[in-house]
Amino acid sequence: MGSLFSNGLFNSGKSSGLPQEPDFVSELKLAEAEDRLRRNISEVLAAHDRELPEASSVTEFAVAATVETVELIIICSGRRRSHLSFEQRFVVGLFAFLIAHELGRRTLADLGVVLAAAALELFTTDEIADIYRLGASYRRLREQKKMHRFLHQSISEWFNDPSEERLQGLVEIFDLCCTPN
Repeated sequence: MGSLFSNGLFNSGKSSGLPQEPDFVSELKLAEAEDRLRRNISEVLAAHDRELPEASSVTEFAVAATVETVELIIICSGRRRSHLSFEQRFVVGLFAFLIAHELGRRTLADLGVVLAAAALELFTTDEIADIYRLGASYRRLREQKKMHRFLHQSISEWFNDPSEERLQGLVEIFDLCCTPN
């Protein structure tokens, strides 16, 4: 009997190699995190006469929150999606990728689905082919650790406290990235 416990078969802290159901407490924490994000993002969106659509899953929520956050940044920058240059659309794609990644991390949403669905909402079908180049550019950005860390941290701070002040900080960063050298 002792060997059954020592080899990990009945040790609840160890993986048995079988897929395990998420425990109840983890599910509650994820639901609470999604609710808090939804409530906080909805407040900022409402201040700009926008709203977060209803979602039936965390993946749908992450898609909607990604799209609405990116669109809010674009609007607050004084730009219109229909008038963005190729380079500016690329920046939009980069922000969408980083925002989707952060939301996926916080909610455990399927990142691939979030990115694909957000891209379909943010870009025309003609533009999407150009945005797929973003993956290689994102890998290069990760090599530029300071820039990647700065963008990632700024977006993470926004989701920690989606206030008007932090939104303006994201808009300033977006403007800086959209401005030609």
